[in-house]
Amino acid sequence: MSATPSSSQQLHWLPVALGGLLAGALDLTFAFIFYGYRYPGTGPAFILRTIASGVLGHEAFTLGVWTLALGAALHFFIAQCAAWAFYLASRWLGVLRRGPVSCGAAFGVAMYLVMHLVVLPLSQVRPRVPPVADVVGELFSHVFLFGIVIALAVARATATEVRRPSGIS
Repeated sequence: MSATPSSSQQLHWLPVALGGLLAGALDLTFAFIFYGYRYPGTGPAFILRTIASGVLGHEAFTLGVWTLALGAALHFFIAQCAAWAFYLASRWLGVLRRGPVSCGAAFGVAMYLVMHLVVLPLSQVRPRVPPVADVVGELFSHVFLFGIVIALAVARATATEVRRPSGIS
């Protein structure tokens, strides 16, 4: 018996990691474009500083360019956590692997709710009631550019696990 797991037993980490990276990139790009259009003068730097302000508070807007890197790092950290959470949940709930589009859409809505009802209230971001257009735009992004992308990546990562008959390693 080999000390290293066979390829069929290894964690299929690459599609999950890439799915989290792609979902984070699509969501962030959407935010740059959507909020840049909705609020002229709101550029990528403002968006990244706003993300960093979740940890730093208003000082994120005065501390220099390193807060841009912090904002990006926080955004992609959350995207990776979401991708891995969906992957781990899919190990117990097979429906998440079998219905990636519908489950990904539901996951996107759930992520929107978690971000707005849990993460943002616990952060140092000033609370506000978003306009309806912002809610619609963010839900679109969370469903189609975040949740479904992650669910499809997880479905790909687990495809060999699903097809493998039980008892065969």
